Amino acid sequence: MLQRPSVEPRRTVVAVFSIALLGMALSGCVSAEERRYADANTCQSFGAPYGSPAYTNCMLEQQRRRDNEELESLERTRLTTEIARDAQIMADRARRERCHRDPDRRECRR
Repeated sequence: MLQRPSVEPRRTVVAVFSIALLGMALSGCVSAEERRYADANTCQSFGAPYGSPAYTNCMLEQQRRRDNEELESLERTRLTTEIARDAQIMADRARRERCHRDPDRRECRR
């Protein structure tokens, strides 16, 4: 009876990509207006009155913080994707080497 090659590495890659996409989707669930409102509340809670230079600087700092968080999230996603791709390459290479040494292995039959 012929067996299909293991699909476990593919499942791992799919799971990693799914988690990354879910994280990106959830981070975009807040509208720009809601973010602005939250930032305004944060700046006012710091004691910066609306329209003052301190308020403007605070709002810019909130935007800068959010931009940095987004960049860090994208970098984590890129690294996760790269790690998953490298793991898949290594698993495929190891499988080829095992099949080269012993072509009668179950995972090598097609």
